[in-house]
Amino acid sequence: MFLEGATHKDRQQCMHYFIEKWQNDGEQFEVLLNGLDRTNMTGVINRQLSSAIIDRTNHPDYSLENTGRSEQLIDLTIFTKATDLPNNSTEKIKYRNDKEQALQSAYKSFATGLDIHDQLEKIYIERMDFQTANLITTELIDQIFSHKSNQATDAVTRHRFLGASTATGVYDYIETLTNQLNKRYFIKGRAGTGKSTMLKQIIAKAESLNYQVEAYHCGFDPDSYDMVIIRELSTAIFDSTSPHLYQPSRHRDELIDLYQTCVEPGTDEKYQTEIDALTVQYKSYIHEGMRYLAQAKEAEQKLDALTQAIADHNKLITELDGLLKQ
Repeated sequence: MFLEGATHKDRQQCMHYFIEKWQNDGEQFEVLLNGLDRTNMTGVINRQLSSAIIDRTNHPDYSLENTGRSEQLIDLTIFTKATDLPNNSTEKIKYRNDKEQALQSAYKSFATGLDIHDQLEKIYIERMDFQTANLITTELIDQIFSHKSNQATDAVTRHRFLGASTATGVYDYIETLTNQLNKRYFIKGRAGTGKSTMLKQIIAKAESLNYQVEAYHCGFDPDSYDMVIIRELSTAIFDSTSPHLYQPSRHRDELIDLYQTCVEPGTDEKYQTEIDALTVQYKSYIHEGMRYLAQAKEAEQKLDALTQAIADHNKLITELDGLLKQ
């Protein structure tokens, strides 16, 4: 179910209603957080009911292909008192343009940062012992799975993002996601030292053995992985380097350092000047991107403030509740 129209507050209230309802019913659900402001949502998913409620304004590029069947597009404007909508279309157009320009500038800054990060990776890739890295990965896979397959026939892999650079900083939820797990592997290393490749191989092995997999992509580079969770084995393996730098803190936590074991000794020292220069450039573009995100958030808030619509929430919730039960 996709929501559009009315105000940002109205769309948030709709999602909060179902979150509270599902919590009271003891059901599990997933929350999609807003990339500009993590205190807000862009959607909520209840897999038990095979249902989702999505704020369409935050996912405008998603193409609705089954409207009226498995997908419902709800315009909340029909539940709004039209007399409360002010005539300020010029300002709305301005703030929409401001937001879009800020977002495009942010994407450009992040893309430049990624290019610089690739140059940083090259330094270490050229000095990697990939044979040792493959051996360590094989031993880790054997340790995790103990050559045992899972009997499940409906195993699926859920693809998510581990964290994000937002208008208010960089955030991740590693502690929340792993706090109930018995075993955590902390993968250390520099850029390009094979952390993501290791995680890809673990994902492939878990899938071949029919395990449910949570595969967490890097928000900066979606082709790269930052964490894998196999809850049936109560195990997480994640890239524990900046900006999601964590240290082992539990009895069964285990550290795997690919820099110490697989990179030519003295690489950091030998190329320190080049590494430091690239790191400064990389961080500057990331911070620049987040400043543009802050501008986009400000434009979004100004745009939302122009719409003082008041929705008939009782009628709205009744309608949405009925649609979800269909």
